[in-house]
Amino acid sequence: MIFVQTKAFVKDLSKAKMSDKHLTKFIAYLAVLSTQKPLPAEAKDHWLSGDWNDFREFHVSGDLLVICQIENKVIKLVRLGTHSQLFKG
Repeated sequence: MIFVQTKAFVKDLSKAKMSDKHLTKFIAYLAVLSTQKPLPAEAKDHWLSGDWNDFREFHVSGDLLVICQIENKVIKLVRLGTHSQLFKG
């Protein structure tokens, strides 16, 4: 698996204030995704719907989540932020 990042994800990551603990967890989750194994239940990994129906979301911590897309051995990191930041009405 290879990882690609959207410009929006890079911008989100630069603004995110992740603790060392959460950054370590984020990296660990990416490692699990690269093996095509399921994430731990605490990540609340699930498919999205509507405009995001081809994307998945998982939680790094409480309300800090990652939106990604996995296709053809490519993991595209699309967005990083809270629900309110990413899903504005």
